[in-house]
Amino acid sequence: MVVKMEKKERLSLDVVGQLEDAVHNDPLDYKSWTKLIDQVILKDKEDQVRSVFDRYLAIFKFDARQWSSYINFELNRADFQRVVDLFAKCLPITSDVDLCRTYVLYVRRVNDVITGGEKARSTVVLAFDFAVNKCGIDIDSSDLWNDYLDFFKTWTPGTSWEQQQKNDLIRKLYRRCLIIPNARIESMWSEYTKWENEVSTPNNASKNIADLSTDYMEARSWNTEWKNVTGNLIRRRLVPISAVDDPNDIVKGQLEGWLNWLEFERKNGLNLKESDLQHRIEYVYKRAVAILPFVPEVWFRYNKFLLQQHEDANKGQCIELLTDGMKLNPTSFLLCFQLAELHERDGNFPKAQEVYETSIKVFAEKHSMVQAKIDKINENSAKRAGLEVSNKKEKQENGDDSDSDDDTPEQPVVQYSESEALQIFSLESQLLELNKSVTFLYIKLMALCKRSQGIKEVRAVFKQRKNFKSLGYEFYVENALIEYYSDNKKIADKVFDLAMKSFSSNGGFLYAYLDYLILTNSIESIKVFFEIALTNLLKEVTSDREGLQVATINILEQKKRSENLKKNEYFMKKIIRRYINFASNYLDLDTVLSLEKRYIQYFAEDDDMALFIDRYKSTGFDGVAKYDLGNKMDVGLQDVEDEDTEIESTKKRRKVAMGNDNYSPENVQGKSDNGLTTVTVAQQHGFVGNTIYNLLQILPNAGYFGPPAEHIFDNTKLVELFGNLPSLPGEF
Repeated sequence: MVVKMEKKERLSLDVVGQLEDAVHNDPLDYKSWTKLIDQVILKDKEDQVRSVFDRYLAIFKFDARQWSSYINFELNRADFQRVVDLFAKCLPITSDVDLCRTYVLYVRRVNDVITGGEKARSTVVLAFDFAVNKCGIDIDSSDLWNDYLDFFKTWTPGTSWEQQQKNDLIRKLYRRCLIIPNARIESMWSEYTKWENEVSTPNNASKNIADLSTDYMEARSWNTEWKNVTGNLIRRRLVPISAVDDPNDIVKGQLEGWLNWLEFERKNGLNLKESDLQHRIEYVYKRAVAILPFVPEVWFRYNKFLLQQHEDANKGQCIELLTDGMKLNPTSFLLCFQLAELHERDGNFPKAQEVYETSIKVFAEKHSMVQAKIDKINENSAKRAGLEVSNKKEKQENGDDSDSDDDTPEQPVVQYSESEALQIFSLESQLLELNKSVTFLYIKLMALCKRSQGIKEVRAVFKQRKNFKSLGYEFYVENALIEYYSDNKKIADKVFDLAMKSFSSNGGFLYAYLDYLILTNSIESIKVFFEIALTNLLKEVTSDREGLQVATINILEQKKRSENLKKNEYFMKKIIRRYINFASNYLDLDTVLSLEKRYIQYFAEDDDMALFIDRYKSTGFDGVAKYDLGNKMDVGLQDVEDEDTEIESTKKRRKVAMGNDNYSPENVQGKSDNGLTTVTVAQQHGFVGNTIYNLLQILPNAGYFGPPAEHIFDNTKLVELFGNLPSLPGEF
C-alpha cells in the first residue's frame, strides 16, 4: 500500500524554500524567480545558484540581464570555462548592450594588453567590433562606444607612426558611432570636436568636423523625432505583465511605444540601404520580445516580419521563435494558431497537431484546478450544513426542542455565505471560459485534420472527447458539419442525435440543430424537432421562474437561475423567429401566423409589429425602417448573440411602440394642463393603485400555464368570485 505523503509546510524563515514552491507552482512567475535568484546569490552556494539560473534561463532565455548576472557570478569565481560556455549560449540569442559590455570586459580580462602586447590588443579589438556590430545601433549604445573609444585613447604608442595609427583608429571609430542615433549623441559630438581640435591642425580639424557634421545632424534629428514618437518612455528591462492582466495599462503604453518605434524605423529617416534598414527593424523586434515576453502580439508581428523577408530561409527560425513564445505564453491562441499553420505549411502535420494538443492540455489543467477550488468550497459548505443538522438533532435528543413533532430526519441544506457565493460564481465563470477555450481548440484541431489528413483523422479527434468531459455542444455541431460537407449526412445526423442526449435543454445547441435541419431541408424533421426544442426550453424557463420565487433559495442558486432564465428566454425567441423566417420564405402563411401567435403568447412584452417587420427585412435592407419610419429606429428584432443586449433592446422597442400610454405600468407619467410632464404618487403603478398592484405581484404569472385556451388561472372567473362574495360583517 502506497501512502501519499503531504507536502510539509515551509517554515516562515525558509524564504528560499517558499520561493522554490512558488516557481514550482507557477514557472512563469517572474517576480518570484528574481527574488529567488537574489536570495541564492546571497547564500553563495555554487550548486544551488547554478541550478536556479539554469532553470530560470531555460524559460526566460532572452533575459540578458540575468545572463549577465550568471556570468558575473562565474567571473567572480574565475571559472572561465563556464563563462565561455555561458557566452556561447546567450550571445547568439540575445542583443543587449550591457551583456555585450560584459563580454568585452571578460575578453580584456583574459587578454591583458600590457603583458600580451599586440596580439592581446588585436583580440580585444575583435571583441569590441563584435559587440558594436551586434548592439551598436541600440539607442542606449553610447556606453559601449565610449568603452571602445577609451580603449584606444588609453593606448600609449611607442613611435610616431603608432601615434598616427592611434589617431586614425579613433577618428574612424568616431565616424562610425556619430552617424548612428543614440541617447548621448550630442555629448559624444562635443567630445569628438574637442579631441579633433587637439590632435589636428586647425584646417584639418575644421575639414574633418565639416565632413562629419551633415551625417551627425541627421542622426541627431532622428534621435529627437524618436523621443517624440515614443515619448522616451520605453522601458529597457523586462516587463513581467501580460496584455490581459494590465490594470494600470503599463503593457498597453509600452506596446504602443514599441510599435510606434517600429513604424518610425520603416519610414527610413536615416536613408539607409534596404539591408541595413531591415537589420535595424529586426533588432528592434528582438529587443521588443525580450522586454515584452508576455505580449503575444509582439511575437506574432516579429514572426510575420521574418516571413515577409524570406519565408523559405526563415521558416525554421520562425518555428523556433514561436515555440519560445508559446513557452512564455502557453494560453496564447494567436501564437498557437500561427505555429500550427507554420508546421502545416512545412508539411509537418503531426507537429501541427501536437501544438493544438499542448494548448488543450494547458487549458484542461487550468480547468481541473478551478474545478478543485469549487469542490473545496462546496465540501466546506456541506460540512457546515451537516454540522448544523447534527447540532439540532442533539438539542432535540436533550429535550431542548420539545415543540417539534416531526420525526422525519432533517436533510442538511447547503447555504453559502455571500463571499462564498461570489467566489463560486467567479470560479464558475472561469470554468465556463475554460470550457469554451478547450472546445474551440478541439474544433480547430478537427479543421486542421480535415485540411491535412482527411475525415479519418477527424473521427480520431472526435473520439478524444472522452478525455475532456466538459466539452461544449459546439464541438459536436462542428464535427457533424464536417461530416455533412464530406458527403456523410447519415453520420452527421447521428452526431446530432448523440449530442441531443447531453444538450437537449441547451438553447445554443437547439438553435444550431434547427439551423442544420434547415440547411439539409429536412422539413418533417424540422416540425418535430421544433416542438421538442420549444417544450424543453419552456420547461427550463418555467422551472427557473418558479425557483426564483422560492424564499429559501440561496444566493448562488438565485444568480444561476436568473442567468439561465435570461439565456433560455433568449434562445426560445431566437428559435421561434428562425423558424418563422424559414416558414415565411419556404413554407406557408398559415404556419407563419400560427408561429407568430405562439411567440406573442410566450412573450407578450415584445412588440408584435417588430415581429412582423422582422419577416420583411434582409441583411442589407430594411424597407419599413426607410420608407415608413424615416430611419428613426430599427424596430425589427435583431439577431444578436448577446442575450442581455437583445433583452434590453426588445424592452426599449416595446416601450417606443406603445407610445405615451398613461395606463401602462411601464409608463407612470401623465401630463398636466400646461403640457408639462408630472408624476403623481397615485399613478406610480398605473391606474390600479398600490393595493391591487401588490396583489397582482403575489399571484402567479398567467404565462406559466401555457396558451390562453389551456390557462388554469382565469382572470374573468377571479373577478366573478370577488363580485359574488357575501357581505362581510360591518359593511352597510
